[in-house]
Amino acid sequence: MTASPYDAPLFVIRERIEDLGVWLAVWEHRQEPDAFARRCASDAVDAIDAMLRDLYRIRGQLTAEVRQADDATAARADELLRRSRP
Repeated sequence: MTASPYDAPLFVIRERIEDLGVWLAVWEHRQEPDAFARRCASDAVDAIDAMLRDLYRIRGQLTAEVRQADDATAARADELLRRSRP
């Protein structure tokens, strides 16, 4: 099985989601003042930002591939139509 261009960003997203759950739980159960909970909240925001960046990267890759596939399909259809004309 060959590596997909989606594998690396999806792996990172999965790891961040697990961390995100812990950081949010720490934040939800904080008792002010709580520097550790504040750090966890900052880490959660950073993880969300990074996941969004990776999701947009995946989205860009996917939409580019879909456009290429659509263009190839249209070219094949045009060729078939061209051949069918007398």
